[in-house]
Amino acid sequence: MTGWDNILFYLITNVLNTVSIARFFRHGAEEKVPFRKELAAYAAYWAVISAAYLLFAVPVLMLALNLSGMVLLAGMYEKRMKSCILWAAVLYVSLLPAELIAMWLCNTVAKDVWQQQEAFSQTGQIVTCVLTALNVQLMLRFKGVRKSTAGNRVSWGSVVLILLLSVGLISLLAVHLRSGERIFAVLMLAVIDYAVIYIYDRLMLSEAERVKSLLLAEQNRSLAGEMEILKDSRKRIRGIYHDMKNHILVLRSYAEQQKYAELDEYLARMQEETQAAVPQVYTGQPAVDSMLHYKIGSAPDVPVRVEAGIPETLEMDGFDITVILGNLLDNAIEACRRLEKEERSVLLSIRLAKNQLFIRMENTFDGQLRTRQGRLLTRKEDGGVHGLGLENVRRVADKYHGLLETEAEGRIFRTKVMLYLG
Repeated sequence: MTGWDNILFYLITNVLNTVSIARFFRHGAEEKVPFRKELAAYAAYWAVISAAYLLFAVPVLMLALNLSGMVLLAGMYEKRMKSCILWAAVLYVSLLPAELIAMWLCNTVAKDVWQQQEAFSQTGQIVTCVLTALNVQLMLRFKGVRKSTAGNRVSWGSVVLILLLSVGLISLLAVHLRSGERIFAVLMLAVIDYAVIYIYDRLMLSEAERVKSLLLAEQNRSLAGEMEILKDSRKRIRGIYHDMKNHILVLRSYAEQQKYAELDEYLARMQEETQAAVPQVYTGQPAVDSMLHYKIGSAPDVPVRVEAGIPETLEMDGFDITVILGNLLDNAIEACRRLEKEERSVLLSIRLAKNQLFIRMENTFDGQLRTRQGRLLTRKEDGGVHGLGLENVRRVADKYHGLLETEAEGRIFRTKVMLYLG
């Protein structure tokens, strides 16, 4: 690029392009990044891309630098490399047509992807800047791609492969075809790429809605079960209240006759009836209590002990904590039922310390586990439905920037969840 005015013009328009890229990565990001760190990262990206273009302008080099730079930028907001690669591929493919249209308008196409290309005119740079901003605005409407990494490795890998192959094809077509053929071929590939991104986006949103529907159905079943438990409790309490006069007469009779053994036995029976009539789990969270009462009440053959120490003003969505506890309890009860009754045991511990919520589920099991690539798999036949449990827990843990850990020690299985609540 010759002329200081052209160089300055490119540097300014590249600042605007970098701002558009920042809008894409920052939009809806759950991970908060200090502003100085963001500024330094985007300034470094701008400086590297600008220097490479002004000094070399080799298409293959620019492609590699842009993709790798976008992956690193995405890494500030997303911990999973899988998501970083997807974001970078989607963004770069969406921006590539803008650069190619500017090349077509300026008639500045390299003869080879390994050779230096001619610099854009100021008009071409403006076109690139405007189309980049419009493309980013369009991509911000896609929520499934940005929010979800629920797709399996095959579907995710297929989407990324299609996008990257499209980049290669577009680069080759831009070099070897004539002007009219080139723009037509590039537009066709751009349409294909947008269609792939759109379909993947819809699929991810549909999967998220499916999981949410399953969780809502489970919560509704829990609430219905809790209502039945409460109705039964009210009947028992009314029965105890109705018979209280008779109970007092019997107790007084035993006391006057000094039949203390019979008195103790009768009091024990009354205590047992009273405990059966009143729910025994109180966490301070109505939604959690309802779910726990239902789960524990529906599994009388599995002893469950709950140790809860959380305030009523817990700064967490009741739906999220219900998802975690419901799935962990389901897994623990399922594992216990593979054992003899005297071997079954479940312990649930919930405590809050310095804005960190710690959940520990400990249960006995038969010592057999199914794993794949370090992740636990369900042992039920219908893995498509029942395999959602721990993944749903992991999804909520990621939402609160927390951790999910599982470990087995002998015939004891432990699941630990830690969440940051601000």
